[in-house]
Amino acid sequence: MKNVWEPNFAVSVISREPVIAKTTHTGQNDRLEYAVSSMQGYRVNMEDAHATIGDLDASTATSFFGVYDGHGGPAVSMFCAKHLHFEVLKHPQFKDNLPIAVANAFIRMDQMMITEEGRRELSGYGRNNRKLTVKDMLMNCTCLKPKKYPGPTDVGSTACVALIRGDQIIVGNAGDCRCVLSRNGQAIILTTDHKPSVQAEKQRIENAGRSVTVTGGVSRIDNGIAVSRSIGDLRYKNNGRLPPAQQALTCSPEIRLEKVTDDTEFLVMACDGVWDVVLNQGLIEIIRGNLKAGKDLGNICEGILDMCVEPPQPSVDNMTILLVRFKHKQAPAKAPEQSGTGDDLHSKSKGKAVEVDRKSAAPKRRSF
Repeated sequence: MKNVWEPNFAVSVISREPVIAKTTHTGQNDRLEYAVSSMQGYRVNMEDAHATIGDLDASTATSFFGVYDGHGGPAVSMFCAKHLHFEVLKHPQFKDNLPIAVANAFIRMDQMMITEEGRRELSGYGRNNRKLTVKDMLMNCTCLKPKKYPGPTDVGSTACVALIRGDQIIVGNAGDCRCVLSRNGQAIILTTDHKPSVQAEKQRIENAGRSVTVTGGVSRIDNGIAVSRSIGDLRYKNNGRLPPAQQALTCSPEIRLEKVTDDTEFLVMACDGVWDVVLNQGLIEIIRGNLKAGKDLGNICEGILDMCVEPPQPSVDNMTILLVRFKHKQAPAKAPEQSGTGDDLHSKSKGKAVEVDRKSAAPKRRSF
């Protein structure tokens, strides 16, 4: 199994100009090809991470793709990019019930991060960029006993993963990253943006003893975090009477299953830094147009990130986009009928099945 995980942590400090250097990775197998690209953009540091494993498990022909959008620092997104797919693979029901394995892996992230080993790893990734207070400096003074890193209390990450096995797509999502499928040019949204304003999410938050407040038109939990599901952020998960799925801020993912059909072209996953400035259908049409023009997936992903930082309304967030194109085998074609003098002979040859790119009709204009 080839494991490629990209933490994408940058330390460049920027002011008015975006950091447009990109981290891009591509790969393929006999069933699909993929590319992922990430860019720091206007943020002062990079908190996104991703994982692309074309062959997570050879015996079941399972592929894994994940996008992790960190906040409060890069530690939790990096931790997820390194560990979440392995927890899926290790689950006892990985071969028989993949959705259960995916759901459990999300919960395992929170469990693993509060262990001594997890704390040590997280502290090694670095914390957020806030300035040290007098209290911080006193606690780190050599004359005092250093305070043990408590785990990801105020650091977290949204997470969106897609596993592909045979003709099945299993998507797990917690937060506001988004996965969209292109089927014959139509955008099929496979995830929900988990915000405190969503009625079902608001109900769970209030049942857990928290409140939903609105500041500047943005709904938040107790005037704090603006998503209703994430990994980490343990400050919002301290109701000892409730299981993980019922906490105000839950790491429990929403799972969706979808079939790969002959007209399924590709899926695209991205963090909210991309979706803030482009529409679902508009992005599908841009990608289809680029595929028709013969561009490779890596260049397509990089071009979309460049587009998202263009004025007049650029994205001011970190940006990661992951694109998976499905390979379809062409059905055997009938040979043309042969005519001759005397006896007419109609010879038929069996066409050899070959892998071909699925091309689409002429693209429409991009839409934001």
